[in-house]
Amino acid sequence: MKRRFLLLIALAISVTMCSQNSIVESNNDFTFDMFKHLNSSDTSETNMFVSPFSVYDALAMAYDGAAKKTATEMRKVMKFKKNQEESHKDFVQLLNEYKKDNSVFTITNAAVAQKNYNFLDSYMKCLKDFNATISQADFSKVEERAEAVKKINSWVSKNTNDKIKDLLSNNDIDELTRLILLNAIYFNASWNTEFNADKTRKMTFYGKNSVEYITDFMNGQQKVGLSENDEAQMIKIDYSKEVASMFIIMPKENADLDKYISEFSLEKFEKLENTLAALKVNLSMPKFKVESRFEMKKALMDMGIKAAFSKSADFSKMNGKSNLYIDEVIHKAFVEVSEKGTEAAAATAVVVREKSMAVSQTPSVNINRPFIFVIRENKNNAILFVGKYVKPQVEENTK
Repeated sequence: MKRRFLLLIALAISVTMCSQNSIVESNNDFTFDMFKHLNSSDTSETNMFVSPFSVYDALAMAYDGAAKKTATEMRKVMKFKKNQEESHKDFVQLLNEYKKDNSVFTITNAAVAQKNYNFLDSYMKCLKDFNATISQADFSKVEERAEAVKKINSWVSKNTNDKIKDLLSNNDIDELTRLILLNAIYFNASWNTEFNADKTRKMTFYGKNSVEYITDFMNGQQKVGLSENDEAQMIKIDYSKEVASMFIIMPKENADLDKYISEFSLEKFEKLENTLAALKVNLSMPKFKVESRFEMKKALMDMGIKAAFSKSADFSKMNGKSNLYIDEVIHKAFVEVSEKGTEAAAATAVVVREKSMAVSQTPSVNINRPFIFVIRENKNNAILFVGKYVKPQVEENTK
């Protein structure tokens, strides 16, 4: 009897891990798809940082209210491998696990609904499964809209340690806004081996077309994971207690970073990761801070979520009608990399609107040209953030 009981427990654990692995893989696949769609000629000379996980979380709350073609498109783009109900359970299960163990990052959800609007109880229950704090506002009145924006921005600021401010403006919502779905994520971790600030010095970073920039580089001996192929080099740097890691992917010299990003994928990332070798190196890398803001509608439509943003959208699982659509998805992210570690934050707002009637013993590694960087938690291997660094901030340049 005892053996049978233990087998049942083992089976339950196995099923749970498979579910989490499935949803994590879907998120990670979505990560690189979203990253390449956000990267464009407009951002070629711009540092960029995003949290696809934050966008994914906020979209997952909207997806629970979608039906028919709207749901089909969202499911395909979000890489869900199961039906709506099962995907909801798997994602909520992952969030609940993170809630229990949030030593270096926190994930928080909220929803602001139109006052006295008849959302289905079943949809409200779905939002509560996401541990979303639900409040109401009267978007039909100018003064109350402005107050709602103020409260939302305050909530975002509070849940990102004041790193994300003014996510929404008064122009982002109007009298036909019916629901705003919110996610905030905050990450703060020290390196396993911190860099000595006394060794930070001015060095040259080679930007696009080998333009030279002088900026602060951190220097120190680090134990890293290192791999290389014909296209790029990957460096893995662990945070304290190895609860998370930063991966830096630096294409070969004279390679076009934007072209590399356009062909980058989860598969390519994993191939590099699978050949990582543990080495002690003399590492040089720039200190940097990046802040980004995106209106995600175009990128998400290009990825394949089209109906959700159109007048043909079907979010009938929200209110029993087909009169709602997503007006915009607004995302802001922040990261600062220093000698001590990394602080990062992001927030996403999905604005739902009603349709109007109208190599040596100690080798050296120098991260001195444009690179991609990825931050991943190591318990379930979910990628939380991804970005690119192409040049130091303007005020840091001496050339």
